[in-house]
Amino acid sequence: MTLKKLTHSIQQTVFSLFENNFGKVPEAVTVSANERCLIIRIEGFLGSIIETMIAENSYGALGSTRELIVGYMLSQLRADLSSEQNLSVSHFYYDWNDEDLSCIISVVLDEEEHYASDHPYPGKEDIHREVSEITENVQKVPAQLNSFWVDDFLVIIRRGLLIELEKALLEDGQEAALRSAKRKVEKKYFADSNRFVDLLGRKPVGVYLDWAFDLDSSMLVYAFVPDSR
Repeated sequence: MTLKKLTHSIQQTVFSLFENNFGKVPEAVTVSANERCLIIRIEGFLGSIIETMIAENSYGALGSTRELIVGYMLSQLRADLSSEQNLSVSHFYYDWNDEDLSCIISVVLDEEEHYASDHPYPGKEDIHREVSEITENVQKVPAQLNSFWVDDFLVIIRRGLLIELEKALLEDGQEAALRSAKRKVEKKYFADSNRFVDLLGRKPVGVYLDWAFDLDSSMLVYAFVPDSR
């Protein structure tokens, strides 16, 4: 199957999952892929339902609703990717952007390969330096760091982030609270940094951040408008 056919098929799968489970499809679904990672960007995520929660500042209910929706879908998405596309999923990362009601699901097919292989691109060393500095301001310098482009998405993977306090919270079953707090603090640092615009010459339309605490790993995704150059 060609890459174009693969991404189109996954796009239709996501539309079907929303329609079958929630009776409502997103405004748009974009799928980008390379041999190790799929990026699924869902726009207009449940539309008016989410808009109402944001307008009412119901962020606790909003977070819980979205976690339940995506969490419910992921097992079905994993099964569909396996049966229909013959893809084996290593891990899912996901996050939202309230400004455009979008969601990104990052489907990692071979996580270890991201750390074993180099993916050079202009400005990569400077991007890594900025990511390390921001991460250190919040917690500590990542033990490992790699990044690569998937079409118009810059994907940054960090490993070796957890500090002792966070490990203790996880041991006490506080994963949801820790994820919420880290999104509130750490994501703002990355979203507010102008260095990425200066280094890449492109302004992101969304920043998405998630963690796999069991792997002590995190995926940061910057979404950009398509490059016309």
